[in-house]
Amino acid sequence: MKRIVLVLLVACGGGGSDDKPVDASTDGSSIDAAIDAPAGGAFALTSPMLTAGAMFDAANTCNGANTSPQLVWTAGPAGTMSYAVVLTDKSNNLVHWVIYDIPASATGLPANVEKAYLPNNVTGAKQTLSYQAVRGYLGPCPPVLHTYEFVVYALDVATLPGATMATTRAQATPIILAHDLASAALSGTYMQP
Repeated sequence: MKRIVLVLLVACGGGGSDDKPVDASTDGSSIDAAIDAPAGGAFALTSPMLTAGAMFDAANTCNGANTSPQLVWTAGPAGTMSYAVVLTDKSNNLVHWVIYDIPASATGLPANVEKAYLPNNVTGAKQTLSYQAVRGYLGPCPPVLHTYEFVVYALDVATLPGATMATTRAQATPIILAHDLASAALSGTYMQP
């Protein structure tokens, strides 16, 4: 299996707070026309709420509501059967969030993914516990400037093999990497005010 890794840092505007779900289900709905996907056809990840390399909006951190930002990606390569998203604090390699079994028809995640093993606003997806034993997204909260990276993985399986509600972030990540067809990243920074 050939593995393609694309790190794309594209400015896409920022600060929006539209909570409208993105096509993260199999109902055929499409992404809001106001959000432009990156040109060129390469697998890419953007967000209307986070400009590449910029500071996270407080709403997506411990100093705000600590809700996940909306994420948008272009279609994965041929053979993509599902997606997974991992958020990592690159300053200390701490994984904050793992969501997987996102349907292949999805073109992103809505803002404020429900903090549940099976989030209602992302049909079919599953989430591990965060490092603070919270199910789902746990945003930045460092006292000094840290860099965070969202990575979306296009996977060659519809469901993560062997993963259950008890699967940890540390267990899910290598399974995701073992089935990775392509990945795209979006980075941002944060420190508590």
